[in-house]
Amino acid sequence: MTRILVFFATLMLAEPAVAGAWMREVGSTFLSFSTTVDENGQLDGALYVEHGLRPKLTLGLKIDMDMTLGRMGDGAAFVFVRKPIASGERSYELAYEIGLGSTTGDGATALLRVALSYGRGVNLWDKPGWVAVDATVEWPTDDSSTTTKLDGTLGMNVSDRFQVMMQVFFTDTGSSQSTTLAPSMIWRAAPDGPTRYQVGIEAEDGSLGFKLGVWRTF
Repeated sequence: MTRILVFFATLMLAEPAVAGAWMREVGSTFLSFSTTVDENGQLDGALYVEHGLRPKLTLGLKIDMDMTLGRMGDGAAFVFVRKPIASGERSYELAYEIGLGSTTGDGATALLRVALSYGRGVNLWDKPGWVAVDATVEWPTDDSSTTTKLDGTLGMNVSDRFQVMMQVFFTDTGSSQSTTLAPSMIWRAAPDGPTRYQVGIEAEDGSLGFKLGVWRTF
């Protein structure tokens, strides 16, 4: 846990590929879909959608679930709203999210979700980049364990067509904790094209996974 806190403290010192604290532009929609398969054969799918409804209101949908058996297994799905927190003339962005959702699979349970996000543009080796930190709490309505998440992203725009990211995901369910390191590369087919492709690796508690994703802006 200490190493994670040190990592986030280092990050706190350009607009990201995926918004956290940033509002989506009014009228624009961002969609991403990814699959991750680990060395034990587990296949996870993730769908993420954002839409800029107003300058200070972004709507979203987030679904993560186990797809190992070729169907929707255990996971969670949320709809949420994001609102900015005024930061004055400061160089960083702050926002909060409120969401409603449910677990998936057998015995689905309703969930409440609250998130607080920090983001700012940075320069890395004379390249534009971004830093994002997201803290999330998910409460089940059946009084089972609360899940707390702390995610950090450090990204860099290498060129008009390439971006690289290092992400750290820490999750505490009350009964267990897990930490995932996830480096990835994002490639845009055309310099100004709306579609990007993500290739990455996820290392969680000694297990390795391979990730493929597609991002598109409408």
